[in-house]
Amino acid sequence: MNNSKVFDDVIRYLEQTIQDGSEVKESEISKIAMSPAALFQRVFIFLSGVSISDYVRKRKLTLAGFDLQNSSATVLDIAMKYGFQSHSAFSRAFKQHHAMTPLQARQRFAKLNVYLPLEYLDMRFIGGKRIMAEMKRITYQHVEERWMVGAYHNTSFVEAGAAWQAFYSSDANDKLQTIASETCCDVIDANVGIGMMYNFRDMNHFEFIIGDFMKVGTVVPEGLQAKHVPGGLTAHVQVEGADIAEILESAYLLITEAIEKTGKRIDLEHFYWCEVYTQERFCEPMSRGEKVTIDYILPVLPEQREIMESPANH
Repeated sequence: MNNSKVFDDVIRYLEQTIQDGSEVKESEISKIAMSPAALFQRVFIFLSGVSISDYVRKRKLTLAGFDLQNSSATVLDIAMKYGFQSHSAFSRAFKQHHAMTPLQARQRFAKLNVYLPLEYLDMRFIGGKRIMAEMKRITYQHVEERWMVGAYHNTSFVEAGAAWQAFYSSDANDKLQTIASETCCDVIDANVGIGMMYNFRDMNHFEFIIGDFMKVGTVVPEGLQAKHVPGGLTAHVQVEGADIAEILESAYLLITEAIEKTGKRIDLEHFYWCEVYTQERFCEPMSRGEKVTIDYILPVLPEQREIMESPANH
């Protein structure tokens, strides 16, 4: 995936929906971004400093201001054109954005708060701050089918931190220890938790299991849930930063670029996004006040040669 092209293509799509009055569709954003819309939302916020919905809102109010100053259309007509259902709702939003009412905007010399379309090249630095997290390592591993077993949450990026807190304050980890002999995936180092996000249904909600990978058929302790994870090729990535927030803000951008540079593609059909907090690279450095590393696991597509040589094709 070419991140600069994807970002600019999404912006062009959003601008088109604003111009023709159509609704922004997450399925279309996923198609353009070649990733779940919720994950692209994270990188969009990181790059631009605003959510997709905020971007659309700011642009609509900017264009509405231009219409007020350069046309004779009524305030209500302009409000309806940009998706506001009432004169009052439009006036409130307009005043919040422009610090003036729609009627005041029509006065001579009224100065609008103009929010221009974004471009990728302008997003590499936010407020003059450079991307500080760093890609440390990427490897690819073939894994067998397995289960992710642990504490289940239907959550969002904003609330994911609370899910981790709930995990550590509950007996979920103790229950996982009772089936520790069934763990699999030897390539994952000792850790204090694996969080797997999947089924990204919209911009803010996904399913989330915090636990560990187990053999298929493991007896799941009461109160925990299991999610089947198909076997296949996976990317194992390490991203280092000064703290968790610094890594989370840029991990998606760094990882997708790294996968692209190695000539592979993310497997969107079976997509999941795992964060692994290891003892060696996360817990111990944090205790010493040093930079920390979060390990990531996600599925990637095998190369065409590997598909041709698989046993199923012989």
